[in-house]
Amino acid sequence: MADFDDTFDPDLGAACNRLAAWVEPLPEGAVIDAGSQLTERDLALILRRLYATRHAERPEAVPADAAVRRVRASVPITAKG
Repeated sequence: MADFDDTFDPDLGAACNRLAAWVEPLPEGAVIDAGSQLTERDLALILRRLYATRHAERPEAVPADAAVRRVRASVPITAKG
């Protein structure tokens, strides 16, 4: 899988590189999470799409209020209301 070293966001690029290194050795179609049925194919697809769009959003093109919305939650928000 291609590396993300040339992405505009170095933290995102490094995280994608770590995820790609973790996904690559998985058997094709392996289920990562039984509850959600997330598979190796899902992660590989996400990484391929991220790689294809890694230059699409530049920080200078983001409105100032969008930076506030990017605050990272300590726990993924997945619960349904």
